[in-house]
Amino acid sequence: MTRNLTAACILCGSLGVTSIPAAAQVRDVTGSPAVADTITHLFAGIGEATNALDLDRLLAYYDDSDALTYVARGRVIRSRAAFGNLLDAQLRGLAGADLRWLDTYVDVLGDDTAVVTATYEFAATLPDGRVVPTTGTYMCLFVRRDGRWRVRYSSHTFPASPP
Repeated sequence: MTRNLTAACILCGSLGVTSIPAAAQVRDVTGSPAVADTITHLFAGIGEATNALDLDRLLAYYDDSDALTYVARGRVIRSRAAFGNLLDAQLRGLAGADLRWLDTYVDVLGDDTAVVTATYEFAATLPDGRVVPTTGTYMCLFVRRDGRWRVRYSSHTFPASPP
């Protein structure tokens, strides 16, 4: 059970499921509005792929290289292959997912770099029907290479566990 709960918690921050249309989410933008709109659309797509529990579609949003880095709970995962293995194990362990963004911020750092930060409430539905809620913050760095935007780095935090 602990493994399923941990997987559900890790999954929520790394993925970004939302039932609220991207245009309706609270969003604060710095930098280029055109780049911010593109990133907002991609960010919503990550959520849609996660909500569908579609690993291949989800991984298409992430950099396909060893430069991809994911950080959560003090652990660092390097490479898309390792990240894909983690997500595969987590998605197979869920019957459903529902994440609600509370705040979303898009900071355009340049023509080819943007950061999305968000707070969230997440409910993971386990195969036995139990729903595990959690909250936290999520951040991802989008980088454009060869005309394509991909997440190069992502991280999330959870509230401290009770002793």
